[in-house]
Amino acid sequence: MKTISVDISDELVSYYGNEQIRKLIQDELEYLRFKLLEEKIQKSMQATNVDWDKEFEKAREETFKEYALKRGINAK
Repeated sequence: MKTISVDISDELVSYYGNEQIRKLIQDELEYLRFKLLEEKIQKSMQATNVDWDKEFEKAREETFKEYALKRGINAK
């Protein structure tokens, strides 16, 4: 993990405080990390010869059948 130094205006520090600014920056960086991971997963999924829409639909149907069975619902 790296530590970086960022210049922030005194007005912002005064208004929001150090902790709120730190949290804002940390949250944004976590979001960017999540987005990067999503892009990597999407690229990996596209590199396969699997019809993911079909696979997800199959999993959804199987899950609903299991749910319906537990709830006594007539699932077809």
